[in-house]
Amino acid sequence: MGLAKVVQDCAAFLQIAGKPHDAQASLLLDLALQLAHQIEAENGRGTETPEPHYHNRLHFADSLTTITLQCCLEVQHGADADSAWQAALLLIAVSHDFRHPGRVNRHTSDIESASVNALLPLMTAMHLSEVWIERVRTVILRSDFGLVRENHARVSGLPFQWNTDWATVLLNEADIMASASADFGPALSQALSKEWEAIEFAPYATVATELGRRQFLSNLQFSSYSGRTLSAGILTAN
Repeated sequence: MGLAKVVQDCAAFLQIAGKPHDAQASLLLDLALQLAHQIEAENGRGTETPEPHYHNRLHFADSLTTITLQCCLEVQHGADADSAWQAALLLIAVSHDFRHPGRVNRHTSDIESASVNALLPLMTAMHLSEVWIERVRTVILRSDFGLVRENHARVSGLPFQWNTDWATVLLNEADIMASASADFGPALSQALSKEWEAIEFAPYATVATELGRRQFLSNLQFSSYSGRTLSAGILTAN
């Protein structure tokens, strides 16, 4: 169906399209759609490889779908229906691994920085405000898995609100939700193994094994109401 269709359906589900009172939400959503079309035109390729085995259009679609459900659940749980933040999270979900090189970080936020650098000219051309550019940039840079524990610690004991700290946690949770599921996780683990094998990253040999999946599942963190709600059935099924 194409990644742009996924963005459109997610926006429709959240009812954030076509709200004239929020210009920034419209711009953020327009950019998410533009980027989705561009990713499709590039066949999801990375900067150093063809489309990676794991960090590809399916992963973007999984992240988009999950973060859409999370936004909906947070609103049902009492958060304001902030269309700009919800549109920003759709943009972030589709761009956080934009042109992923199919390797692992050599230093903190190495790959995330490259995705941000590729996205910045598009955000500037779309005339996003500096505030929103910085918010999107911050969330993507802090989505590095090496920062996950720190990200969760930032919101520990705090009520949910639309800000970069909570948005980063939502992205971290959405990033791994499909991989945590019993239905889709094993195949995604195999895809990650192939991606790592291509760069001779040693954990490729164990990441898709039963022990590797147990270790992965045991290290998962869910701090948001939506993350805990979605993961509850998934982890029980495992």
